[in-house]
Amino acid sequence: MLVETDVMKVIEKLYGSDGRKIVELLLKASNGKSIDEISQETGIRVNDVRRLLYEMSQEGFVAYLRSQKRDSFWYNYQWYTNIAMLKNALSRRIDNVVKVLEERLEYETSTSFYICPNDLTVYTFEEAFENNFQCIHCQADLTEFDNKQIINHLKALLEKLKKFNSSTL
Repeated sequence: MLVETDVMKVIEKLYGSDGRKIVELLLKASNGKSIDEISQETGIRVNDVRRLLYEMSQEGFVAYLRSQKRDSFWYNYQWYTNIAMLKNALSRRIDNVVKVLEERLEYETSTSFYICPNDLTVYTFEEAFENNFQCIHCQADLTEFDNKQIINHLKALLEKLKKFNSSTL
């Protein structure tokens, strides 16, 4: 399934190959797995499994059920995931990225920029004005910076992310 492949690629980018192994194992497990079981079946150290599970649970990629043993005060944790959880977590993450990129696009379109021809330091209009349109490092005259390429790149990226999020997930 294409969506499953895309989700697994994202998991691997975010959490590495160990994260991918853990998610693949949990997808196959019908009743969830304990940290020790995951460690034994994947060959990943228990501490690394625990760390990755906690990181992934914060994003909603995995979750756990907690139960108490009858004759002790210890808890058992069964970790699990499913495709719907993975898709929802990825969708939320994409929404967050879209929000950040939209804010950046607004900033890029509403701000004038100036650049130093020598060291390529970029200044906002306000910063350039405060420094008499001269570079603070080498005192060279600043020239207006055309950020249309950045704006076009942000728009294209936003379009791709929105399209992917609405059509695939």
